[in-house]
Parts: sequence; structure tokens; C-alpha cells
Amino acid sequence: MKQSMTNSTNYYFFLFLKVYALTLLLSPFVQSAFSLNELVEMYQSPQGLGMGNALTADATGYQAIFYNPAGVANQPKRKWEVNLLDLQGGLALNSVSHVWTNQSFGPDRMWGELKHHPGNYQFLNAASLPSVTVRGLSISLIGSYRFAALSDGSTIDTDLSKDVGVAFAVGRSFGGNILKLGLTTKALIRNQMKGQFSHDTLAGLNDSSFPSLFKEGWAVGFDLGMLVTLPEKFLPTLGIVWKDAFGTHFKSSNILNSQATGKPDPINQSVNAALSIHPIFSPRLKSTIALEYKHLELPHLQFRKHLHVGFQLEHIKEVYFWAGLYQLYPTAGFGYRVKGGNLELVTYAVDVGDGNENQENRRFSFRYTISF
Repeated sequence: MKQSMTNSTNYYFFLFLKVYALTLLLSPFVQSAFSLNELVEMYQSPQGLGMGNALTADATGYQAIFYNPAGVANQPKRKWEVNLLDLQGGLALNSVSHVWTNQSFGPDRMWGELKHHPGNYQFLNAASLPSVTVRGLSISLIGSYRFAALSDGSTIDTDLSKDVGVAFAVGRSFGGNILKLGLTTKALIRNQMKGQFSHDTLAGLNDSSFPSLFKEGWAVGFDLGMLVTLPEKFLPTLGIVWKDAFGTHFKSSNILNSQATGKPDPINQSVNAALSIHPIFSPRLKSTIALEYKHLELPHLQFRKHLHVGFQLEHIKEVYFWAGLYQLYPTAGFGYRVKGGNLELVTYAVDVGDGNENQENRRFSFRYTISF
């Protein structure tokens, strides 16, 4: 029996290595994912951000839809995760004063403020993702808003996206839970304002003409994920995910914005690989240590921008402490999860520098749910 388990472990371990090697061979043909010199991801959870965004090998529940769909196969049997209300948001530290001054998150209210503060990278986002998860299946509604901008005093470079849609993931286990495979399918409608705009042009717009700067489209995208968990001490786990396989390409629409012309930029594919272990200190105190290398498809990217390191300390599945390195910038946070709702707060930073230049953009993020 032991020999059979060992042979099975070796088989799936070398299967993972073959897929990993194939990914490296294909990486030169994969497009980049830059926007304002920031590597953009459609969704990042507070837990993931608190752990340095190193969650590909450990995402479970609704998070697995967006990090690695194979993770939905880790949901405990006969246990449902239902988030009736899910509110999330994030804000760059240097954006707080601008939002407070304008008493608004709306970008059309902030153009003038940004013009008078050139050189400051601005970021804010908000999302709502009510979801239902059972073992092997997770579905989530998507409503998100993301705003990033950088002004030089005369023009502003911005990426503003509003998304609505639905995503679901399926995952299955094989070989005695050693191998897990998963697929995410997401259908999106995106209303996007992206590019460089003159402050003088923006100043001449009002609430009714502002939507004409947007492009709108709908798209269907797919993510493929895999987990290999060895039945050894600390359960070492290898995770790999191919997000937006072959790119998620939009077709023009006017469902949300009747004034939109053109279609949004595609969401470029990306490949992430991770390794994690899970030391147990006591029946009430468990931990996770994760190392992740993101964007294998960008071999010329500066090394630190690939690197993500995370740590989680879990106390009786209620209190969580997170720490990590997001592109070598420190992250930290905590979560309180009980029946009836969750509260999660984190701080993290993203590198928004151009090329080999490093520029830190410190942010805060939260998540509040009513769930059972």
C-alpha cells in the first residue's frame, strides 16, 4: 500500500514538472499585462494581499475562482460557504487626501485635484462579489470598479474599469486527493476609460458627456488551474494557474454605456506558479508558508516584480494573521471569520515603477461579508 502511494506521488509530481516546463517553453509567445507600469489583476482578495499575493497554491472558497480554480476541490465535504453580502475596497495611501477633498470616489471629480498634484500615482477600487461554494463548485457575481491614474500636470494617464458579470469554477480531485484540476469560466461586461487625456479636454466635460470617453464590451474568459499536494509532513503543495488562457477578448457593446465607442483592451493571459507548506503548531494553531513566482510569460520582467512570499497563522479557523512580501514590499493584515460574517483588513504595496525602476505605492484594503 505504501509503495503504491509512493508511485502515485511520483507520477503526479513529475506530471506537474512536465506541465511547468511546457509553460516555460510557451512563455515567449504570451503577451504582457502592463497598465501604467503596474501588473494588473482582475481581482485580489484581502487574504491574498495580506499574504503578499501568494495564494495560487492555497486559495479556497470563492477566492479559488480568481486565484486557482483547482482550489474549489479543497472545500470540505457537505460544507457550504454562502456570502450574501460581500463588500470590498482598497485605496492608495496618497489618494486618501484627494478623495477626502472631493468627498467623492468618482474620477471625474478628481481630475482637477490630480492636475495640481502631478507625479503621484493614484489608485482606488471597490468590489462586491456575493458567492456560493460547495466542494467542487463555486459561483460568484462580479461587480467591480478600479481607478488608476498618473498626471504630469497637463495630461493624465489613466486606466478606469467598471466590470459586471458572473464567474464560476469547477474542480475535481484525482489520485487520492494528490492531484486537483480546475476550470474557471467568467462572463464580463467591461466599461473602460484607458489612455492619455488632456486636462483641458477633461475640464470641458460634464456628467452627461464624460461617458463618451469610455469603451464598452463583453467577453468570456477561462482560467485553468492545477494543484499537487504530496502526502508528506506539512503537506507540501505545488500550484500552477493559467489565467485568461489565450487572452480574454472583448466584443463591442452598449449595454451599460450608450455613449461608449470601441471595445476595451483584452485581458492578457498570465501564468503563475507557487509552492506552499503547512506547519501545524497545535490542534488550535496552524500556519501556511507560501512562495510564488508570477507572470512566467514575462521572462524579461525584473525579478522582484515576479516574487511574492506569504505567511498565514490561523487560530481555530476564526482569527487569521497574515504577513508577506509583495514584489519585496512588506504586507500585513488580519481576518476575523465567524458564522454570520467576516472582517478582513490589510496593508500592502505594489511596484508601479517603469522597467527596472522601483516605485512603491502603499495601499489599504478591506473586506466585509454577511455570510453563513
